[in-house]
Amino acid sequence: MTAPEPRALPGPVSAIRLTYTCEQGWWDTGEDEPEIWHVAADLYDWETERRVEHVGDFEFYRADPYATRDLFGVLDGYDGDAGVIAESILNPATGHFRDDLDEYAEPFGSGMVLLNSAQLARPWRGFGIGAVLAGKAIARLGAGARGAACYPSPLDRTGLADDAARDRAVSALQRTWSSLGFRPYRDDGVYVLNLATTALSEALSVLTDRIEALPQPDREEWEAGVARGALGV
Repeated sequence: MTAPEPRALPGPVSAIRLTYTCEQGWWDTGEDEPEIWHVAADLYDWETERRVEHVGDFEFYRADPYATRDLFGVLDGYDGDAGVIAESILNPATGHFRDDLDEYAEPFGSGMVLLNSAQLARPWRGFGIGAVLAGKAIARLGAGARGAACYPSPLDRTGLADDAARDRAVSALQRTWSSLGFRPYRDDGVYVLNLATTALSEALSVLTDRIEALPQPDREEWEAGVARGALGV
């Protein structure tokens, strides 16, 4: 029996653009909260600079206990995975990173990049592209940081009928983040990636080639179709 043909991507990955937005309040001096970065992934028609289709959203925090006062308390009050990650990597008594984090993220640089949430549009799920997009964002936002951390847990639990289904979803996410070089930390479900090594860049090279090899629309034909649609043809 021959293996089934892989599912085709809904659009050409070379048309995906990542847009980075950082929140900062008028009153913010940089000491009261970490940097909050929103990263949007969209299919763009590069000729017309027009967004055609939304692919996904990612939210990251650049957390530095030497820059943000009471970083543990601040992160613990946020929704999403940030509070769980903060409890894992920060010592609540000192507000600084736990000593054993040095074994997982080199003690060069003072900050960590925390992945608070990741959500792909349904047509783009199941290809592994979320890991590549998140990895590219981590590589960009992680300049000068010692590591990155995430808590593999499904955001959308509406399709999870029971604990067994949730466990399977968590296991799948753990495999996803492990493919980028993340390792489990302190047996609490949090994963950490060392940004002082080449693990992320090497993983991204392999995963990007794998995604680009999948069946997908031809870029020029796709752009021609977008142009015809814009003209109402």
